[in-house]
Amino acid sequence: MRRIVPTVILALAVAAASASVALAGQPAGATGHGAAVSAVAKAVHSVSDKTHGQVVSALAKTHGAVVSAARAQGAANAAAGKAKGAAAAAAGKAKGAAASEPGRLKGSAGQAQQP
Repeated sequence: MRRIVPTVILALAVAAASASVALAGQPAGATGHGAAVSAVAKAVHSVSDKTHGQVVSALAKTHGAVVSAARAQGAANAAAGKAKGAAAAAAGKAKGAAASEPGRLKGSAGQAQQP
């Protein structure tokens, strides 16, 4: 589909330019024929370059949007991962503190009972 549109536009431009040259009513002889051919060639070249530029621009914009979305998703995933890691670290510290508390209390009691 992307290649069909520029080709159709180019074909229509060539047909229109050819028709305008054919209907222009050339004077007797070949005078001005080179200018008419040059005008058709310039028109075709201009349309072709403009269409190509528009297609490239559209592709670049689409690609940029995809890359931006991927970067945003990556940043969101990284933030979620950091939050999950911080929560796990806090839970681990709390679990370790809870597990060591009886031993700490037993040690404190032992120290208190010594003469």
